[in-house]
Amino acid sequence: MTFFRFDIGARSRTAGRLMGRVRRELLRAVTEEKQAGLTQQELARRLQSGRSNVNRQLSGEAEITLRSLADLAWALDREITFELRRPDQAAGQNIAPQTSTIGHKPIRIIAPKSPEE
Repeated sequence: MTFFRFDIGARSRTAGRLMGRVRRELLRAVTEEKQAGLTQQELARRLQSGRSNVNRQLSGEAEITLRSLADLAWALDREITFELRRPDQAAGQNIAPQTSTIGHKPIRIIAPKSPEE
């Protein structure tokens, strides 16, 4: 079995976590509203947009700008809260060490031996 390790820098990891949190919160709010009877068609009507556009944003196929996020929050009658704070890092949070491959030799790929060898 072949294993790969990817070095994702702190900058990319931070951006990915933020995008994941935003998308999770947005989908949670939409799910609550769907359970109350809101359809994507009605959401699109409130946004004066096409249902397919709303669907692409909610499914992750289209990027969500800050403006479109604010519009979606307005249409869902939700308030956006935002906070920049120092990260809470404690033992056991699976926080990877700061690593970089800059200035190091190229990565060697070690593949398993084939049956003929």
